[in-house]
Amino acid sequence: MYDIVIWGATGFSGRQAAIYMNNVYASNGSIKMAIAGRSKSKLDKVHAELGNPDVDILICAGADAEAAERVAKSTKLVCSSVGPAAKYSNEMVDACIKNGTDYCDLSGEIHWLRKMYDTKAQEAIDAGVLVINVCGLDSIPTEYGVKTLQEAAFAKYGEYCNEIKGCFADGHIDVAGGSFESGKGVMEAIANDSAMADMVSNPYSLNPKGQIEGNPPCPDLESVIYDTDFSQYIMPFPVGQINARVVRRAHALDNYPYGKDFIYSETKLAGTGLINKIKAQLETFFVDLFVSANPTKGIGKMLMSLGPKEGSGPSDEKMTKNGPYSFVFFGKTPSGKTLRAYSYSPLDAHRGTAALMCETAICVLKHRQELKQQSGFWTPGTAIGEMLKERIAEHNVLEFGIGELSDCADYVASM
Repeated sequence: MYDIVIWGATGFSGRQAAIYMNNVYASNGSIKMAIAGRSKSKLDKVHAELGNPDVDILICAGADAEAAERVAKSTKLVCSSVGPAAKYSNEMVDACIKNGTDYCDLSGEIHWLRKMYDTKAQEAIDAGVLVINVCGLDSIPTEYGVKTLQEAAFAKYGEYCNEIKGCFADGHIDVAGGSFESGKGVMEAIANDSAMADMVSNPYSLNPKGQIEGNPPCPDLESVIYDTDFSQYIMPFPVGQINARVVRRAHALDNYPYGKDFIYSETKLAGTGLINKIKAQLETFFVDLFVSANPTKGIGKMLMSLGPKEGSGPSDEKMTKNGPYSFVFFGKTPSGKTLRAYSYSPLDAHRGTAALMCETAICVLKHRQELKQQSGFWTPGTAIGEMLKERIAEHNVLEFGIGELSDCADYVASM
C-alpha cells in the first residue's frame, strides 16, 4: 500500500510534484510513493530523474476506469495534476470515492468543479473520503491571504473587512500545456451552451448549492483601470477569477464569518505610467481574443492550435528566471478602517504550485484525524486550516504577512 500516488507525473506540473515529493519526503523514507501516468517510457524518464529505486511506477491513463480502480486501491491518497480534469479525471474521482481513497488536485476548471460538487459531494461524505481541489497557485495564496488579513483586521479593529481586493503582484507565469488545455476545455464547454456560460461567469458559481444566487454584486474586471488603493493600474487576471470564486466558496462553507455582504475581487497589478497602461491593455486584448473565441470552429480553432501542447512548459532555467511570485491584499472594514497583507513565495509559480499541492497532500496523509473536515469536497483552507499555512511557511514554499509587500524581508532580499 502506497501513501501517495502522484498521478500525471509525466506532465509538466506532475513532474514538478514528483520531484518535490521525492526530494522532501520519499527520499528519506517519510512516505512510500509511486508515480503514475499513461506512458511507460515517459514515466521511466521521470523515475530516472528522481533517482530513487523505492519509488514505483504505475500505468494509468486518464479516463481509464479499470486503471483508476487499480491505482485507488493501491494507495491512501491520489495527488493529481492531470488535466483537463473534465476530460480525464472523472473515473479517478469515482474510483477514489469507491475505495475510500483521499484525493487532491490542481484543477480550477469551474464547470467541472461545479459538476463534482453537485453530483459527487454526498457520495464522498458517505464514503468518508476527503476531496480537496484547487491546491496550487489557484487558490492557496489567495484563500490563506484573505484569512490572514481578516484575522489581523479583527484583532486590530474588532471587525472583519467587508471588502478585500487581491492582486497578483510579482512573478511571471508561463502557461503550461496542461493549463492551456484545461482552459480550452472550459471554453469548449461554454461555447455552445448558454446555461453553462452563465454558470461559469457567475461570480458565485462555486458556492454551495442554494447559495449561488442572491449575493452582493462582484463582477470580474474586464478592462484596465487605475486603482487608487494600490496607486497603479490593475488588469484582468484569469487565474484571479478562479481564485475569487474559491474565496467566496470558502466563505460560504465557513458559514459567512465576515458577513453576507463581504465581497472579494482579484486582479493583477499593471504598474504606473502610460507605457505600462498600454502594455496591460494589449495583454488584456489578446487574452480576451483567446477566451472569447469559440475553440471548436473557425478562427477560434485556429487560435487554439497556436497554444502550448499537453505536457509542455517552461524549462527549468526559464522557471528560475521567472522568479518568485507574490500577491498583495487591501481590505476595508464597515467603519472605513483599512489594512494590507501579502503572500510571498521564493519559488516560481510552477514549482510553487507543485509544492503547495504536495504539502496539502502531506497534511491529509500525516494528520488525517486533526483536520477541520473529514469527508466531502472542500477547499484547502476549509479542510485543513492553519496547519497547512504553518507547513508551507516552514518548508519555504509560501509565507503570509500583514503590511506592504516591501515589509517582507524575503521579498526584499530577492530583489
